Amino acid sequence: MGVKIGRFILSQHSSQRIQALKKKYLIVIGGPTASGKTAFAIRVAQQFKTEILSCDSRQFYREMSIGTAKPSPEERAAVPHHFIDSLSIETPYSVGDFERDALKLLEDLYLRHQIVVLTGGSGLYQKALCEGLDEFPDVPAHVRESVIRLYETSGLEALQAELKQCDPDYYEQVDRNNPQRLIRAISVYQASGKPFSSFRKAQTEKRPFIPVYLFLNPDRDVLYERINRRVTDMVAAGLVEEARNLYTRRHLDALQTVGYQELFDYFDQKIGLEEAIELIQQHTRNYAKRQLTWARRDGFWKYIRPDETDMALKALEQDLITA
Repeated sequence: MGVKIGRFILSQHSSQRIQALKKKYLIVIGGPTASGKTAFAIRVAQQFKTEILSCDSRQFYREMSIGTAKPSPEERAAVPHHFIDSLSIETPYSVGDFERDALKLLEDLYLRHQIVVLTGGSGLYQKALCEGLDEFPDVPAHVRESVIRLYETSGLEALQAELKQCDPDYYEQVDRNNPQRLIRAISVYQASGKPFSSFRKAQTEKRPFIPVYLFLNPDRDVLYERINRRVTDMVAAGLVEEARNLYTRRHLDALQTVGYQELFDYFDQKIGLEEAIELIQQHTRNYAKRQLTWARRDGFWKYIRPDETDMALKALEQDLITA
């Protein structure tokens, strides 16, 4: 899958030796939501004097800032970032679109850099770029419409149960509070007879880079506390107002996600504000748990604890130079 990072070995920084590398590398920084990926990605990019690609599919959209925990203007000024604020929520954009656009961008970046950094919480987008995906089949309109009717008549739980039955692998990874993603996966299964997850290639596509997989892995209690605090900080920063401004467009795919759907229910007077905030925290913790579970299934990540990032950076440099 990628370069296997060895034991942590201290080394001196040598930009000349990095620039003399014969191979191109994509350092993929994963981790559950609120684990500190943004800060660590910036440190890695600064270490290697390179740029960052975001594969967080929610951060693509200009209108969604507070609820997606985008890098701050100061962080984005410190290192060039790509695929953040690159789209309007009105613009349809698929994982295949991202794969195509990111590969094209990397062609240009690798003319100037031996190493590029990729980070973000959308595992399917990361896999598409690093490994490739089979083309998804066309879904007839009547198939998708029948799945939508299931959602409209029986609710989100019916979609979750259906997906768990037809594609348990994707069920474990997907944001299960996002009805559009559930509808799409179920529709693909019903149209093709094959699980949505099966369209990930059994053999990876040949890429002009070698992926290096690093996964931030804080203690579970610490992570959940970070998630809870992040949500309260988002509310203090204006998340409710941001969601209210988007409410009239709540039907768009981009807004079928944690942090917005709960507030839309609050605006509809289905729940109170305090309950909406607690649900955002709960759903985000659930999502983080699924991200951890999925990474363990992948089997190729090198886990890094928060107090090991300094050593990890030095080991990473040493391993790339000596590869």
